[in-house]
Amino acid sequence: MSELIITLKHDSISAGLNECLRADEACKLKYWLDQEVGLIQLNKEFNQVARYFQDHPPVFIQHICPVQQRVAIKGKQEDIEVLLGQCQQLQTRFVKEKSFSVQTRMLGKGNRSYKRFEVNQAIAEMIKNLGWELNVSRPEQIISIVIAEDVAYLGVSMAEQNLSDWAGGQHRFATEKGQISRAEFKLLEALDVFQIEIQPDSMALDLGAAPGGWTRILLKKGCRVYAVDPALLDPSLQEVKQFTHFRQTAQDFLKQKKLPLFDLIVNDMKMDVNESIRLMGKMHRLLQSDGIAIMTLKLQKKQLQKVTNQAIKRLASWYKIIGARQLFHNRSEVTVVLGKKDK
Repeated sequence: MSELIITLKHDSISAGLNECLRADEACKLKYWLDQEVGLIQLNKEFNQVARYFQDHPPVFIQHICPVQQRVAIKGKQEDIEVLLGQCQQLQTRFVKEKSFSVQTRMLGKGNRSYKRFEVNQAIAEMIKNLGWELNVSRPEQIISIVIAEDVAYLGVSMAEQNLSDWAGGQHRFATEKGQISRAEFKLLEALDVFQIEIQPDSMALDLGAAPGGWTRILLKKGCRVYAVDPALLDPSLQEVKQFTHFRQTAQDFLKQKKLPLFDLIVNDMKMDVNESIRLMGKMHRLLQSDGIAIMTLKLQKKQLQKVTNQAIKRLASWYKIIGARQLFHNRSEVTVVLGKKDK
């Protein structure tokens, strides 16, 4: 039997395990390696489960990786030599002429005498010397190393099989000068995960825009932005010509007689899920035929999966569902991407 490691948010454990069972009805959780990282025993092969998730993308599981070898470790510098030996044995699983990256995660609070980057660096150098090309930002295959208290788990897979090409699905962005809020990371991650390309001079509508983080990102992408929120936005936005602030509710904004069509509509409002869905139902008439809408479902911690499924089903009355994921930068939320529904 094969094994894999899943990563998901603590509040979404039940929903994520249900997604595992849909991929492999005989799979079992063996134990938790950390609060949000679990070891799953599969009845099927890892490649079969990964293929299922590629065809039926999970909402709550953020990352998977195979376990093909495990080795005892002591938290001392010699662990790196042990891991090098294990990776050398795994080279038969590498695909020729495909670039690679090494992704190491260290779980728990173990007092180890080495850092994650030291492991990555040592193994990457060895694999490069064996003839493979290193590509950290967009690898085609990944060597995953998960270091728990006294055991390291290793496996090789194609990047798309892992559901994210970031270690553990932990999509990281550097804090920028002028950043207004950390909510900006949610939009940046959604654009990357769902491969959304925003064209310069696009018309964008930001619902519930305050304090202005998502508006800032859209302006930076070259959009002309209608920002809708009764509250004041960050003063730095007032200097931008392509920006118009409507100090009113989204419901009142809709009452205007002459509104343009938008290439992009975004909604990150702190609003009850049902109200947010009703609002987005009304907004669909403002979306261009090839437009995209991005919304965040604000969820309660109970019945995450049921509420999410119901929300997506209702949104499908007006939109084509492009995708739904609980992103790394989401909290008790799910990001949904929508397109104009064919008539």
